[in-house]
Amino acid sequence: MDGQTLHTKQPHTAGRGDRVARTRESIVASALALAAAGQVAPIVRDIAQMAGVSARTVFQHFADTAELYVAVLGRVLAALVGEAPEIAAAGPVETRIASMINQCADRYEQLRPMWTFVETLQRRSPEAADMISKIYSANTAQLSQAFAPELGALPAESRQRTLTALALAIAPESWVVLRQRLGLSVDQARDELGFVVQSVFATEAARR
Repeated sequence: MDGQTLHTKQPHTAGRGDRVARTRESIVASALALAAAGQVAPIVRDIAQMAGVSARTVFQHFADTAELYVAVLGRVLAALVGEAPEIAAAGPVETRIASMINQCADRYEQLRPMWTFVETLQRRSPEAADMISKIYSANTAQLSQAFAPELGALPAESRQRTLTALALAIAPESWVVLRQRLGLSVDQARDELGFVVQSVFATEAARR
């Protein structure tokens, strides 16, 4: 009898769990859509309306808006980091630079509409700041791998400086400055980043 009762309750529990997951997903997706539309701090009323739930339901899934925003940021950054395939440390350096710049351009262009949201959140939330730092760590690791021959040929004292300069050049902020502050097109911004990265290597090569 107990076994039968347990068996009949399992589909109900699973179904409820699915509904909870779907509702949470809808809330996060709605907040993400509003952030991508340029809202620095999407309000719960708008999030709830877009998700088709009540404001009370939002707070049943998230303790506060900060927790919701961090969930949104996690979704964005997981997608961005996950979309970055490795660049083999072989072939002409110009080809590898172009591949790196194209990758960054594609990822950062997705992030750009909500960059103010990201900046604001990382100032307010240590958890968000830690998540953002992972992008920089991922960039540095990718640069180290993609340009291992060039970095390895440099003197030890300039190797880290070069890697830091490269990481700075392809940071998300650099893309935002080129696109929004300077008003460059995507292709122009790509060209400028490529020029900067090539200049870093040329400068260090000239010092040897």
